Amino acid sequence: MTQPIRSNKSSGLMRKLHKLKTKPKHFIVDSSGYKLAHRSWKQSLKLGSFMWVVACFAIAVIYFGFVASDRYVSRAELVVKKADQIKMLPDALSMLGLGGSNHEDVLIIQDYLKSPDLLDKLDKELGLKAHYQSHKVDYFSRLPGDVSKEAFIKYYRQHLSLHLDELSGVLTIELQAFDPEYGQRVVGLMLKESDLFINKLGHQVALEQLAFVEKEVDRAYQRVQTEKTKVLEFQNSHHLISPESTSSARLGVVSQIEGELARQQAQLKQLQSYMRETAPAVISVQARVDALTQQLSQEQSRLTGENKDAMNEINARYMDVQTQATLAADLYKTGLISLEQARVEAYRKLKHLLVISQPTRAEDAEYPRRIYNLITTGVLLCLLYGLIVMGLATLREHQD
Repeated sequence: MTQPIRSNKSSGLMRKLHKLKTKPKHFIVDSSGYKLAHRSWKQSLKLGSFMWVVACFAIAVIYFGFVASDRYVSRAELVVKKADQIKMLPDALSMLGLGGSNHEDVLIIQDYLKSPDLLDKLDKELGLKAHYQSHKVDYFSRLPGDVSKEAFIKYYRQHLSLHLDELSGVLTIELQAFDPEYGQRVVGLMLKESDLFINKLGHQVALEQLAFVEKEVDRAYQRVQTEKTKVLEFQNSHHLISPESTSSARLGVVSQIEGELARQQAQLKQLQSYMRETAPAVISVQARVDALTQQLSQEQSRLTGENKDAMNEINARYMDVQTQATLAADLYKTGLISLEQARVEAYRKLKHLLVISQPTRAEDAEYPRRIYNLITTGVLLCLLYGLIVMGLATLREHQD
């Protein structure tokens, strides 16, 4: 008894597979699932459930066609450049942003445009919150009256679009507003505040560098004046302009005395060879030799010796003072060069916000996209309705 039943089932399955292979459309139409879904669809139409889809779509048509407020988009384009880039680049390339744009600076501007600080300035200057909360705007589009600061920032960012061109570094600002002129004024203020912000960052770094270098230069100048005073005091105390020159002069005097002493000593030996010691000529020459010897000793003691007034001691102390003065002067010169370099570098670090396209005044409303929204709503409603019908059909099939 079991074998015939199994053969009938196998033959039925083979017939269905053959029908699916040869006539797939008839296979789907004749299937029990399709019949159940078709029957459920007809029953749902009879019950009027599809009218819910029609009613929801009609509500969407009424809202997007007659109720939804128009939103106008104001656009502007900007790029950030350093001062040296603006000077070196040709005008056309500079305006297009080509040739080494500062993407980091543009990203900073991009974050600043989304920041709560800028939003507070926009609200304070132009009443941005009051504009978005206006009762002239439909209920679903306007900002709620008792909104929190976080919700306001989120709403503002939803109506702000920022697009960065990675190649040229150009940042495009798009702001949605319910009035075209108001949106143009808001974007204009955003550009102004962004320019002040980027200039503040550049000037702050440059001024800090210049202040540090100028402080070091002032310190070097004060040291130069101090060392110069020490040199003058040393010269005044020893009544010398240049100890080196004085030492050279005294060394010349010593050389002259030594030469004269040598001649007198030779003459004395010559006289002593044929005269007595008591001879007037010998006594005279001997007196000159003694005087020259005494003078030579005095001059030599002035040049060298343990006395602090000796020229070698004075010259050594003067070299210390003069070395410190020379070192201070060299440091001051180096500081002046560094100051000029810092000024040039500070100028190069100054950043400028170049507005490529001024804020536009929209003539046509870009939002809401009525046709697109209606088509999307209709498709979603039909898909939702189809899913519900198929779900009910599946439930009934399982119940059967």
